[in-house]
Amino acid sequence: MLKFKERIKKLRSDNNLTQKQLAKILNVNEFSVQRYEYGTRPSLDTLIALADYFNVSLDYLVGRTDKPEINK
Repeated sequence: MLKFKERIKKLRSDNNLTQKQLAKILNVNEFSVQRYEYGTRPSLDTLIALADYFNVSLDYLVGRTDKPEINK
């Protein structure tokens, strides 16, 4: 299973986003996105924003499952 830092980097690159672009989407600074990709976990609000933007579940984002689908 991929860890959060690997997931966020993969999702960002798969969507052809720079760290700066993702930072703007999340309303955080670019340094924050760099820290997420190095392993610092963001706030719950930012995690939710990431999951919503990439249309994946929080469990997938934090590495609890390999299935990105959201259960509704």
